Parts: sequence; structure tokens; C-alpha cells
Amino acid sequence: MTKSFEAVIATVRMSLTPGRIYSILLLLVLTTMVSAQQNFDYLMSKARENSRNPDSLSYYGKLLLEKEDSLSRLEGYFAIGYAAYQSGSIKQAVAYYDSALVFTNRKKLRTTYDRIVRNQAIAYQRMGEIDKAKQIYEQMLVLADDEKNPIGRALALNQLGILEQMDGNFEKASKQFNEALDLYKKHSPEGMVNTMLNLGTLYGRMDLIDKSNTILKEAAATAMSFKQPVLAARCYNNISVNFRKIAQLDSSNTYLKKSLPIYTATRNTLGLVNTYQNIAHNFLEAENQDSCYHYLHQARALNEPGEDMFLSGELDFLEAQAELKFGETAKAIALINQSITKALTQQRIDDLRDRYEFLSEAYEKDGQDKLALQILKKWKALDDSLEYFKNIKTIDEITAEYDLARSEILVESTRVKTNLTRNLIIVSVITLLVVGLAYTYYRNFRKERSEKLVKENELEQLKEKLRDLTHRSQLATQREFITLKSKALLKLEEIKYIQSDGPYIEIYLDEKQKPEVDRNTLKNILSELPSNKFIQVHRSYIVNIDHIKSIYATKLVLEDGTELNVSRSFKEEVESLLNMPA
Repeated sequence: MTKSFEAVIATVRMSLTPGRIYSILLLLVLTTMVSAQQNFDYLMSKARENSRNPDSLSYYGKLLLEKEDSLSRLEGYFAIGYAAYQSGSIKQAVAYYDSALVFTNRKKLRTTYDRIVRNQAIAYQRMGEIDKAKQIYEQMLVLADDEKNPIGRALALNQLGILEQMDGNFEKASKQFNEALDLYKKHSPEGMVNTMLNLGTLYGRMDLIDKSNTILKEAAATAMSFKQPVLAARCYNNISVNFRKIAQLDSSNTYLKKSLPIYTATRNTLGLVNTYQNIAHNFLEAENQDSCYHYLHQARALNEPGEDMFLSGELDFLEAQAELKFGETAKAIALINQSITKALTQQRIDDLRDRYEFLSEAYEKDGQDKLALQILKKWKALDDSLEYFKNIKTIDEITAEYDLARSEILVESTRVKTNLTRNLIIVSVITLLVVGLAYTYYRNFRKERSEKLVKENELEQLKEKLRDLTHRSQLATQREFITLKSKALLKLEEIKYIQSDGPYIEIYLDEKQKPEVDRNTLKNILSELPSNKFIQVHRSYIVNIDHIKSIYATKLVLEDGTELNVSRSFKEEVESLLNMPA
């Protein structure tokens, strides 16, 4: 038995020539490499499959980090970073993205590198570091154009559109979103859902509710067709906001019920915070105090302090509204000031209008009518400055002015309260010492009450003017510009005529082929225009008289040759204004 075994060993030794040994070793190495690649491919496929489930994504990211090669480490750090971002740990996400970038550069893996940098910029944006984010997006756009990369350009345009929307530049944001959408449709249809979502959200902010909901519903359906349920849930959340705007709370809640199970199943913290916030807002509108605070506290509990400045500011504003309706006015004032400060830090100019109006309302409820009036007057002046001179002033200068104006009001608030306390003490002492002056004080009280009523009336009028864009200028004849509901700013002298088109109007301008479109009526827009320059000539047309060349029995001709119908009911007024014989 032993001899036989030794014989076998000897035979094997004789057969293992150096060439055969090399072949066996090579086969072992190749087998190991194939196995490792298969293992990497498997982990990456599972990471992609669970990209919207933070817990599972983090798990597969950690498995990738156990491997020694740089590609696995890169993807592992990115996966854990993206999981942290979705869980609301924004700063932690940025740190993991930085770690991922250590293992690559743009020359080696362009697409992967761009993906990590883009997500890092989005995280900066959520943290309020807008300049860093914008610099990255602009660099992405330049590189995409240099490399003739349409998808890279679409990605950059989508993110820059979000920043323009934040700055209140709705027209520019809309153009960027639409261009990105066209590029996605041509080159990568599965990537267009996010841009459709952003465009639908933009139209919602412009109060084009029907148009917004149509796009968002289409985006949700597209997302589900590409197995992107979290994006569909984001669409449902935004549709719910639209329905709340038009006081359809039942419809709003229906869409929130669609989004909540998706976010719960995927443990998507950011989505859950948004959903709880919207549910709380609906209960606020329904004046259900307990449920409002319950969901507000659930949202607060999930939003880590100091991580997501945008969500934190939104929750401050919502809690301020709840406190003003159900709780303490002083707490509401403190919370809205926190929210304003965070909006300023993020340069979210478009968010300031509602917040300043709310701050004024809170001061008014607190009995500080003078401060409420000052807040609205300062905001009104600064808002006009923003609309008219945004192309001249930098965002930093504008936001500094907003912050300075609010600081002045807060200082004035402290001074007034101090003076009020001191005056009350003096009045009390004098009242005790000199009872005979009671009648005089009574008369003064009546006078102060009368002045307060006058101030309250003035405040209410100013608030109405702020809400109604038709009173942006006290004298229509001195207007040089007009601001549309879409936020577009137009020079009056460049407007040739305005045409009604159902719920929209089309505004035709000098040296521009396509008209500006706005959701408005001829009646409303006419009330905003100088009556000595613009006149309605037909139920479908308003004309700038400076552009009229000639008038006939049933039509008029503009300087550029455009012919418009003139109704009999308007013809006499047109001729009277132009001093022409009938």
C-alpha cells in the first residue's frame, strides 16, 4: 500500500514540468480574478437595485469597502455617502463623497467622477453652501459642452435650474429645465423624470396648478415605468402641495397617502420628513391642532439638527404658523426669524415673500402695529428693488439688505418694548399721585386708540397691496416695468400688444418672435398698465398706443404691420385717446 502511494507521488512529480506548473498557476489567478469581478458586479448590481433604500445601500457599500481594489472602495464610499444623504446626514454624505474621490480622477473614470461630484454639489446645496454648489454645476456645464456630452449638459442644466428657481428667476429656470428635458428625451429617457419633477414643481410655485399637476402626474407614471418609486413619491408630495394651495385638502391627503408607504418601505428619511411636513400643514389648514403638532414633531425628530438647512428652515416656518394659530405669538416671531435667516443663508430669495408677510402678521397680532407696518414697507421697497434691479445687484448685496432691514426692525422692536415698559411705570406712578389727571389720560387714550385704528387700516391696505401685484407702483403713469405672475420682468415700452388665450395671456414684444406667456386675464393685466399708454381694443386684445400706425373701421395696424381687430364697443374710446376723428 505504501509502495503504491509512493509510486503515485513519484509519477505526479515527474509530470509537473515547469511549463505545466506555470499553466496551473495562471489558471488559478484567472479563476480568482473572474470570481472577484463577478463578486464586484454582484455587489454593484445590488447597490443599484437598492439605491433608494438607505439601509440596504449602506450594507452593500460596506461589503464593497471590504475589498482591496480602488474601484470597489470608490463605489463603496459613494454608496454609503448616498445612503447617508437620503437618511438626512448631509455632512456625513459630503465626507464619504470626499473619500470616494480619493480613489479616482476624471481622466480615469469620467462618468463615475462626475456622478460623485454632482451629488456632492447637491449636498452642499442642501447645507446652504450655494456658491460651492453653483461653481460645481457651472464647471460641469462647461466640461459637458467641451466634450459634446448631451447628458452631462442636461444634468448641469437641471441643477442650475433649481438654483435659478431659488433666486426667483422662474423664466430662466423654466428654460433650463425644458432644455434639459429635451436632451433627456433624445438621449436618455430614463433620466428625464427628475427634470419633469423639477419643472412641475416650478409651475406649482408660479401658481400654474393645472399645468403643474399634469407634468407631475406624467412624471410619476414615467418614474414607475422605470421602477423609480421614490421619484414617483416625490411627485405625489408636490401634487399634494398644489391641491392644498387651492384648498382641496381631501385630494392633497390622497396623494400623501400614496407617497408615505413608499418612503416608509425604503426608509427614505428625507422623503418621510417632507411627507410628515405636508401632512402637518394640511392639519394646520384644517385647524386640527393635535394632529398638526404630532406630525410636525415627527418631521422634526427625523431631521437631524444642523444637517439639512433647507428642511430645517421649512419646518421653522411651518411651526411658526402653528404657533401663531394655536400657541404663542412670541414663539412664532422667534421661529419665523430663524426661518428667514436660513432662507437668506441659502440665498432662497423666492421664499422670503411669504415669510416677511407672515412676520408682519405676527407683529400685528402681538399688538406691535408700528413694527408690522415697518416690516411691510421695508419688504415692499426691497422687493421692488429685487424685481427691478436684479440684473444689476448681486445676490449677496440683496440678501445683505434683507438681513439689515430685518435687523433694524428687531432692534426697533426691543427699543419699543423697553420704552413701553418704562412708560407704563411712569404712568402708573403719576396715576397714583395725581388722580385728577385721569380725564386727561382718558382723552389721550381715545386719541391713541384712534391713531391705532388708523394704523391698522393703513396696515391692512398695505398688506392687500403686497398680495396684489397690480399695486406695485402707486402711479401707473410712472411705471417703466411690469412683473408678471411668472416673475418675468418686462419693459412697458417694449410691449406691442397683449392677446387673451383662455386662462393665459400672450404678450408680444419688440424684437422677440415668441410671446411671453402668463397665467392672467386681460382685465387684471390692464389694471396694472398705465391708462394713458395701453388700451383695450377688443375682448381679446390690449394695445400699446405708441405702436399703433393707423386705425380703420374694424381693425388697426401696428408699426410692424400686425393687424388687430377693433370692436365697436371699444372703437370710440380708442379714437378719443388718439384724438382722431370718428
